[in-house]
Amino acid sequence: MSLNIGDALSTGVDKLTTAAGVQLAVVYIALQLLTALGTNSAVAAINPPTGTSGMQAAALSLPIGVAGGAALATLGGILNVALTIVVLRTVAHDAAELGSIPSGVADDMLITWVFLFIALIVQGIAIGLGFIALIIPGLFLLVSLIFTQVFVAVEGEGPFEALSSSWSMAKGNRFPLFGLGVVLFVISLLVSLPATIVTILSPIVGTVLNYVVTGFVSIFSLSVLVAAYQQLSEPSPAAMAETDDDGVERLDDDSGFDYA
Repeated sequence: MSLNIGDALSTGVDKLTTAAGVQLAVVYIALQLLTALGTNSAVAAINPPTGTSGMQAAALSLPIGVAGGAALATLGGILNVALTIVVLRTVAHDAAELGSIPSGVADDMLITWVFLFIALIVQGIAIGLGFIALIIPGLFLLVSLIFTQVFVAVEGEGPFEALSSSWSMAKGNRFPLFGLGVVLFVISLLVSLPATIVTILSPIVGTVLNYVVTGFVSIFSLSVLVAAYQQLSEPSPAAMAETDDDGVERLDDDSGFDYA
């Protein structure tokens, strides 16, 4: 089935505005602040902040030293990967089911976390090398591997199987998926403008506001991603036409024979 960008965006809005969507956004914001707090604390311990930007970093740091800051940032990173799994599994449900976070979204968390972590590393290296070589290969790989996280978190696939599955699903849909990515990027820029303006007036308040905006945009983007995945997972009309009235699907190959 082809990708309908408008439907994917509409579904993303519907799921973000549910009770579960708002709850996940709040948790995401808290984890981003935790990670930033740890990072800033470690940096401040190495190089004491100076100037306006330094004052901003100091306000979002704790006197816990390099080791304490690094530990806090690492904890934030670990929890962020776990939250990504929970979010993807949650928004895979219909919006009508998201009056609360569904049960089972944290099942098999450890192995799924490991698989997703490996997949993210491989995906990041591949896309990074693509951008280093030339911009176009990087964008091609970015679009081709866009569903990797969904296949790991929602379908329970291993990292390399998920990469392969994403590649297969994106095949024939790369231009629409690229267009969807551009739309999400533009939306992110537009909703970030108020936080950018506030940052000029008050760096600390602007920084916190930016985390808030990022939290909601991230849940929205993941909801749109899953919506796009679900659209492309639906059988095409041609494939449905291959199913007989008795419900038996007949697969054709090049030999001319049908297999029931």
